[in-house]
Amino acid sequence: MKNLRILAMTALAITIGSCSSDDNNDNDNSGGISGTYELREFNTSSPTDFNQDGTSSTNQMSETNCYNDSKLTFRADNTFTYEVAYLSVNTDASSTCTSYEVDGTWSATNNTLTATYENLEGDDVTVNFARTDSGKTLTETRALTTFPDKNSDGGAFNRPGSVQLVFKK
Repeated sequence: MKNLRILAMTALAITIGSCSSDDNNDNDNSGGISGTYELREFNTSSPTDFNQDGTSSTNQMSETNCYNDSKLTFRADNTFTYEVAYLSVNTDASSTCTSYEVDGTWSATNNTLTATYENLEGDDVTVNFARTDSGKTLTETRALTTFPDKNSDGGAFNRPGSVQLVFKK
């Protein structure tokens, strides 16, 4: 009877040990990441009324269409392309929709996807994305940055704060 109990406990331990969190291929490089993720939210720490329609929003995609073409394309060979579309504030307090594209490499560990690329100035940039929704949503949070806003005269300026970019597959 004692041997039967030990055998049952051993079988249970083997069964529990074989079910680990690394069975989910969405959390590593072996699958689930490849594809295109489109920017769905550009959330800021303070609401703005950039389009001056009388309604402020923290999601800047409600205030301008300049961000609409931003997307990330991750490939199975651990390379990616980031098509960046954004609102640029000019020195004369005007604003312009601007875009550029960068290429880089990526890796994934658990629920974090790390992307590295060279920016327009030639500096290496590393961005960490939190993966949620079974890997279909990537979120980047920038704590110390700026985002476009308008003053009471309608002039554009960069407001200090934080932003959160939400991309969906």
